Amino acid sequence: MHYRNLGNTYLGQGNFAAAIGSYRRALALKPDLAEVHCNMGLALQSQGDLNAAVKSYRRALALKPNFAEVHSNLGLVLQAQGDLDAAVASHGRAIAVQPGFADAHYNLGIALKNQGKPDEAVASYRSAIALNPDHAEAYGSLGNLLRIQGKLDDALACYRHQLRIKPGNAEAQHHIASLTGNSPESAPAQYVEKLFDDYADKFDTHLVQALKYEAPGKLMEFVVKHLAPTAGKWDVLDLGCGTGLVGVAIAPLARQLVGVDLSGRMLEKARERNLYQRLEQLEMVTMMRNEQASSFDVIIAADVFVYLGKLDEIIGEIKRLLRPGGVFAFSVEALAAPSNDEAVQGVERDFQLGNTGRYSHSAGYLARLASDSSFSIQETVTAQLRTAQGNSVNGLLVLWKN
Repeated sequence: MHYRNLGNTYLGQGNFAAAIGSYRRALALKPDLAEVHCNMGLALQSQGDLNAAVKSYRRALALKPNFAEVHSNLGLVLQAQGDLDAAVASHGRAIAVQPGFADAHYNLGIALKNQGKPDEAVASYRSAIALNPDHAEAYGSLGNLLRIQGKLDDALACYRHQLRIKPGNAEAQHHIASLTGNSPESAPAQYVEKLFDDYADKFDTHLVQALKYEAPGKLMEFVVKHLAPTAGKWDVLDLGCGTGLVGVAIAPLARQLVGVDLSGRMLEKARERNLYQRLEQLEMVTMMRNEQASSFDVIIAADVFVYLGKLDEIIGEIKRLLRPGGVFAFSVEALAAPSNDEAVQGVERDFQLGNTGRYSHSAGYLARLASDSSFSIQETVTAQLRTAQGNSVNGLLVLWKN
C-alpha cells in the first residue's frame, strides 16, 4: 500500500521515473494489483516507453478485463504506435464496458479521424460532449473537423464553447479570429507549438506524400541560381525548420546549418537527421536578436509565414543577419486580389488570416517590405505550394538579395 500510494504521489507530480520505481516495488510485493499496472502504464506512457506501457496495460486487463480506463489508455498508446484499427477496437471496448465514459468517446473520435473517417469522428465527438458538456477538447476537435468540412458557422460555435470552458485557449482564439474576418498580427505561439508538437510524428509523410509539398526543393533552386557558395559553402539559417526538410535540401552546400522552431517535437525529428550544427527552440525573432549581425549567407523560411501576418519586424532581423550579397528565400500563400467592392473603396490588405487558420500575403506588401529594407528582388514566382482537401494551394516563391 505504501509503495502504491507513493507511486501515485510521484505520478501526480510528474516524476515518472520515481513513480515507476515505486510501482515496481508495490508489484514485487503483490503482483495482482490491476490499478498499479494501470498507473505503471500511465507513467511509462508519459515517459515515451510505449511498448512497456502496452505490456502494463495488458497485464492490468488480464487481471481486470472490464477496466474501461485501461482499454481507453491502451487505445491511445496503440494509436501513437500507428495501429489505428487496434486503437479503435480498444476505445470501443472501453465504451462497451462504460457507455458514459466521455473521454473514451473523445479518444475514439481522434482515432477515427486519423483513420480518415471524419463523419464517424464527428459522431464520437458529439457523444463525448453530450456526456460531458464541458469537454473543451471535444469542442475544439469537433470544430476543427467541421471547419475542414466547410461547416463554418457550426465550427465557430464549437470554438466559442471551447473558449467559454477554457478562457484564454490560444487555439480557440485563433480559429475564432480566422472565422470572423479578424487578422491579428500573428498566430499565438502556444497554438503553433501545440499544432506542430501534435503533427511531428506524421509531418514528413503527410506533407510530402499526401499534400505534395515541394517548397524546400524549389527554394533551393532559387538559392543555387542566385548565390555562389562563399569559400566553398554557406552559413545557413533555417527559420521554422520543423523536421528538417529544408536541411535535407541545403545541407550539402552548408558549412554551418542553424535551425529554429517553436516545436520541441519537430526539433527532435530534425535532430535525428544529424544535419544541423545548432537547433534552437525559440520564437524566431527572439532567436534572431541573439545572433551576431552579418552571420549568414542564406536565410530560408519555407511555409513559415503562413503563421505570421505582419512581417516587418522579422524582415528587419533578416536584413541585419544577412551578409552583403546574401540571399533570403521564402514562400507565402498568395492573398487574393481585392474584390470589386474593396477596389472601389481603395481597400488593399497586406495580409489576411483565412478560415484555414493560415495567413496569406499580398505581392504588394512583400514588394514594399523589400524596398523599405533595401533588398533587391531577384525572383517572385507563382507556384502550387501543396494541396489541401484535394485543391491546389497557390502561393509565391520569393528570393531577395542583400
